[in-house]
Amino acid sequence: MKIIYFGSPEYSKIVLQSLVDSSNEVVSVVTQDIKSTKRNKNKKTPVGVFSESISIETHYPKILNDDAWIKRIEDYKPDLAIIFSYGKILPDVLLKIPSYGALNIHCSELPKWRGASPIQRAILNGDANIGLTFFMMDSKIDTGKIVEMKKIDMEDSDNCITLQEKLANLAAHEVLNVVDSIENGCHTRDQGTTNISYAKKIKKDEGKIKWTDNCLEISRKVRAFIEWPVVEAVLFDQIIKIYDVDFEITNDNYQPGQVISLDSEYLSIRAGDGVIKIKKLQLPGSKLISARDLNNSNSVFSMKLKNF
Repeated sequence: MKIIYFGSPEYSKIVLQSLVDSSNEVVSVVTQDIKSTKRNKNKKTPVGVFSESISIETHYPKILNDDAWIKRIEDYKPDLAIIFSYGKILPDVLLKIPSYGALNIHCSELPKWRGASPIQRAILNGDANIGLTFFMMDSKIDTGKIVEMKKIDMEDSDNCITLQEKLANLAAHEVLNVVDSIENGCHTRDQGTTNISYAKKIKKDEGKIKWTDNCLEISRKVRAFIEWPVVEAVLFDQIIKIYDVDFEITNDNYQPGQVISLDSEYLSIRAGDGVIKIKKLQLPGSKLISARDLNNSNSVFSMKLKNF
């Protein structure tokens, strides 16, 4: 099969590598357009960097329905498009180019968690497991016919990054069989009209917490938002970012937001129904730091914590 691959982030590379190593031909890769940052004026996506490194023709389109660019895609005469975390909605004109259509790999058991942020919403909702759906795209978002579906258990220690990697590895393992089944005229099924839910796009303000919030809610937000926007809280009139926590439900006389202790394992702070035990955090203008390193430092902030 001649395949055009659409993907952008680090974990999407895993599926692309599986396709490259197979008997299929990846004729081109499409990834999000090049970004400019303060540190890097021409920052390419991880998928773009990887595909260029193995000499696959790589596209970074800003406009997906540009006639000249569409003509370039048509010239590949692709059999199948495969989309895994590309990050943009594909116009109908693109979906109609491959002779077998466009296969999307979505990180949920569709029709549950249709939309932009299925992994984060599953964590926030406290789901016991998370799915992976291979489906043929249509003109609507995440509504196409299902080719294959798998699922894995979600561990209490899982966060957005670990689940991305687990699901990407599962997708890489399954995608070749799915491609073969499509080529051989596989049966597909409708998603149905029950158990539909939507994973709306994450907003930056969702990462802000109050110390009156309950521990489970804070813990889920830390796990869901570890990449972006990252959980933020106010401590000693400074905004700290929180990357990893444990928690303990307690019944004590401490007040929400009160520092309980700082030691070699945790910075412990009273929350709404217990103690949030912070393992990794970031102070304003500083790098990510562990509770151990914070405890061993002589910074002004550390001294404040030790003299609470």
